[in-house]
Amino acid sequence: MVVEDVLEKRTKDTFGPPAGKRLLVFVDDLNMPKVDTYGTQQPVALLKLLIDKGFLYDRGKDLSIKYIKDLQFIAAMVPGRNDVDPRFVRLFNVFSIIFPASDSIKRIYQTILTTFFSMGSFDASLQTPEFSDKLSKVSMDVFSAIVQTLPPTPAKFHYIFNLRDLSRITEGVMQATPDKCNAVADVVRLMRHELLRIFYDRLVGVHNSTEARPAARCCGPSVFPTGPI
Repeated sequence: MVVEDVLEKRTKDTFGPPAGKRLLVFVDDLNMPKVDTYGTQQPVALLKLLIDKGFLYDRGKDLSIKYIKDLQFIAAMVPGRNDVDPRFVRLFNVFSIIFPASDSIKRIYQTILTTFFSMGSFDASLQTPEFSDKLSKVSMDVFSAIVQTLPPTPAKFHYIFNLRDLSRITEGVMQATPDKCNAVADVVRLMRHELLRIFYDRLVGVHNSTEARPAARCCGPSVFPTGPI
């Protein structure tokens, strides 16, 4: 395990972080490992042994026990993937966090974009909160339309869209520079490009692509009545 690389030997069979410190381990996408024939997830089973029993077996020839001290685990996962062994989940304090409201999400990205355009030498038309609000509304509307139109299926299990996609879109828009994108029309075209890059390029089949393209066009007349798209 990677955890072993940062541990120090304390006694003959006891390991841990440097004296006086605790090692915090963050495990993301906890429910991603595939469930095998016997209904178990091997990475999760290994973590359960370490957290529940406090030791691991040395992978050498003798398979001796290595006790690990002063570890603390934090894990995160999103719904829609594999079920995690409840005997493992019981070892954690579980917090279920609901998806934030659309207005809250738009407010977050509006603030980010407003700050970005205000800090550079962009045209005054790009520095207004109203313009950033329109951009965040576009990305949120497309995101909602894609999620509703194209849910994940066994054959298209990668159709899982989340806030990371919205962040990637915003990050792409923030690659703009005043010498290349210094007008509303330029930034709108860039936003449309990022929407197609993040959402449209991940779709499989002509049918899904045809269904998704109208959603990407919502950054046209409905949001920017005088826009270039």
